[in-house]
Amino acid sequence: MKKIITTTIAAGLMVSGATAGSVTADFASAYVFRGATFNDEAVFQPGVEAGVPIPEEFGSLAIGAWGNYDIGDYGGSLKSSEFSEVDFYAGYGLPTLVEGLDISLGWTEYTYMDPAGAGGIPSDKEGSLGLGFGVADVALGATAYYGFGGGIKGTTYLEFTAGYDVEIDESLAASFGASAAYVDFEDGENGLHDGSLSAALSYAFAEGWSAGISGTYIAQLDDEVLVDVEDGGVYDVEFVGMFSLACDM
Repeated sequence: MKKIITTTIAAGLMVSGATAGSVTADFASAYVFRGATFNDEAVFQPGVEAGVPIPEEFGSLAIGAWGNYDIGDYGGSLKSSEFSEVDFYAGYGLPTLVEGLDISLGWTEYTYMDPAGAGGIPSDKEGSLGLGFGVADVALGATAYYGFGGGIKGTTYLEFTAGYDVEIDESLAASFGASAAYVDFEDGENGLHDGSLSAALSYAFAEGWSAGISGTYIAQLDDEVLVDVEDGGVYDVEFVGMFSLACDM
């Protein structure tokens, strides 16, 4: 989801040192981003990412695009069989300054479709600074996101993550993850926002090709900050299942 929650395009944290590319196709039971439900029915979410060739001593650079295609209509509040969002992003991984510590910068332009043409095509602009390091085979991360434009202008979102991968055999791998986030809105209630627990299986069935399934539970850490839909908020879906295909080039 964006994404299945936080993992697919967190602006730059997926940057690798190699000049390469990838294409992904995700089918999810819902679209949830940072605890907020954008569609509680099926969606298709394609993505593409490419590495930009720069000297290795200067770090790594990647650019990409991601989209959300609504299969369901969220109880009639959306138009089905249309793209509702297309995002463009760039991520820069700094050269290694401290062994085991990864530092990255990112920029994302979230573009929302407006088929009716009532207000043009609005967009949100967001920058990020991420830190990643490993402790006893557990990958830990902390990322700060700040909204520079659009509806998220002035909003700070702090996300803390932990992940653990298990290689079952040369073709099959499992991964487990957890996250917790704090939000500081320019106008609104600030505090703990959302959290998640996830598990996934990935199978490499051909050279460069893999398929996977995953499930993610989305937690509401403070119902006065992440408010229920019934109370006028955006917290609706608690679990998202996903089937994914990926091709690395």
